[in-house]
Amino acid sequence: MISPVSLQGGLGGAIGSAIDTLQQRLYFVEYDGKISRLDLLPQNATIVASSNSTILKGTYLFNFDTGVHSTTGGGGTGWDVWWEQNTSVIRNMVARNGAQLAYLGHVNYNAISFADLAAYHYTSDPISANNNADNLLTDGAVFAVRTSEGNFTKVQVIDYGYNIRIRFRTYRLSNPYQVLGTGYTHPEDIVLSHDGQHAYVTERSGNLLRVDLTNADRVHATVVSSGMTAPHQIDLKEDMGIAYVVEYATAGRLLRIDLATGTQTVIAAGLAETIGLLVTGDQQFAYISEQATDTIFRMDLVSGARTTVAAGLTNPFFLTWSDAGESGILFPERDPANTVKMVDITTATPDVRVIATGLPSRPSSVAVVNPYRLVVCSNDEISSLDLSTSVFLPSGPIFMGIGFVPADHITGGYADTTDLSGYHFQVKNAPFGGTLQLMINHDKMYTGGARFYRVKVDGVVQDTPFNTLVWRSGLGRFVSEVRNPVGSGFFRTRPGTELWYTPFHGYNLNTSGLPNGLHTISLELYTTSLASGTPMSTHALQVMIDNSWPIVSIDRILHHHHTLGLVPVGTCGIVTEETDQFQFEITVRDMEGHLKSWNMVALWGDNASAPVDDGAYDPATGLIWAGPAAGTSVPTPPWTAVSRRCAHTFRLTAWDRVIDGYRHLHRQTYHKSITLLLP
Repeated sequence: MISPVSLQGGLGGAIGSAIDTLQQRLYFVEYDGKISRLDLLPQNATIVASSNSTILKGTYLFNFDTGVHSTTGGGGTGWDVWWEQNTSVIRNMVARNGAQLAYLGHVNYNAISFADLAAYHYTSDPISANNNADNLLTDGAVFAVRTSEGNFTKVQVIDYGYNIRIRFRTYRLSNPYQVLGTGYTHPEDIVLSHDGQHAYVTERSGNLLRVDLTNADRVHATVVSSGMTAPHQIDLKEDMGIAYVVEYATAGRLLRIDLATGTQTVIAAGLAETIGLLVTGDQQFAYISEQATDTIFRMDLVSGARTTVAAGLTNPFFLTWSDAGESGILFPERDPANTVKMVDITTATPDVRVIATGLPSRPSSVAVVNPYRLVVCSNDEISSLDLSTSVFLPSGPIFMGIGFVPADHITGGYADTTDLSGYHFQVKNAPFGGTLQLMINHDKMYTGGARFYRVKVDGVVQDTPFNTLVWRSGLGRFVSEVRNPVGSGFFRTRPGTELWYTPFHGYNLNTSGLPNGLHTISLELYTTSLASGTPMSTHALQVMIDNSWPIVSIDRILHHHHTLGLVPVGTCGIVTEETDQFQFEITVRDMEGHLKSWNMVALWGDNASAPVDDGAYDPATGLIWAGPAAGTSVPTPPWTAVSRRCAHTFRLTAWDRVIDGYRHLHRQTYHKSITLLLP
């Protein structure tokens, strides 16, 4: 079970909260009359210990807060890691005394800031470092430690072995807690405005307030609406100009409040000590926690019909969507339970599961920092929950597609997106070539326990490193970082705590070495413990590969002579006699039958041009179109010159249908010139 990690203590009754996911800041109210903020990404830090080279002996322990190595192997308190040696082969880096680890792989050690360290997902899982191909702690590998004292360390392996040489740096973060405003009468909940500068707050005394967070004392707040009975959780629909609020009373109400006028509309009455509230994006349903009945129920906002979602709870408090898809609801249960639970509302029978127990007394609200990290406001403490499974309920395929082409729009190896109305990338019966950016469902993989994956083509492992853009908070920008495989081509699944510019990026597959034809790309998923053995599951996609180019040429230019008939004109030839009509024998061929289109254009003078002829693939004829055969004469009827006295260049261009998922790849051109000096 997940153990809460204290982020801030000594609070005056932390209740409702709202997270600014962009700035990674938690805004919350304290019942003793304050609006406060907790920076989840620290602004400053102090280095408390570091070394560019130190030895951690086999079976010994290390304290990263002090940089001290144990004098004996085995147990003891105060140590952060144990370099475990089960056999001469089986080795693990093990967290001790409440410390936690995050394996990062082969990333840029120097680029990792204290803010990055604070944002990583940490667990008590050991890092496998076996003395074989499965070793994760190879030379250059990086991992992070949240120490037993709550500090953060980055560690890089310099020289792997029984006695492992490492370098490290440990940071102590600055105090992230700040009081923004005081003077409130028992505030209950807070939600953020879209502008990030204002918030709405409920007071138990009966008010809904609008607060400027840069000038947040109660005396400066604007009363939006008043006269309610102990209003609690707010659901803000600011773009609609309204907010929903529930009252905690023996005959409580669900109210809709006009933010401009403060007018209250009763949506439902006779509710029994309601606390938490969520309204769906379409405003068809409300989910409400009711303490008198210890239930969470769904209410149809049109008919008023109620459906129980979860029963038998212990003082359920504020509600939080687990993800933007509104597929799950997170909620705390207050004492004596002091737990956090989640109910999956996507199933026919809603499923309730325990997320964490042993929370500090009287937990009130849950904020989702990312799919694997929650922050909980309790009476005098804010806690962090680092999860081993995501609270997001991701759906969709594991193998998502190639570039802009979804996997479910690749049939028989060919891409077809023409049935996606309005979609920006329209292709029909397109094969693939070049370097393919494989898109995979990291969220679903990680949630299902797949911490590693392997890519194969026709059963052959693909282990070339690839680069992707990763956000680094310390630098304030995206950086290009290499993703190196572990062992025999095992890549690390992206955890939800990492922000990638292309979040589904899984591999760059260079197809230049593959023969043209149908190939099978396989994605094998592996568990958290060891990247080897039998895969958890395998997901395959067939693709038609074509790395050939169209063949184009203007074989002959034929002049329609007024007496001699068709007369070939040599390259750079001069035509001085009538007529002004021409035809062209051309070759436009795609040997794999994947031609998309061709066209010929006449160019002359000062940027003048005119079309000569063209042709395009017709899907109705089937998958294969090779194009005009050698010696094909075009156009019919003959092309008539616009300018009778000028040099002309005739340019023939052909495209095939081959794509890399983002663009058509193969464009071939050919040109030939003559001069017209006609009477």
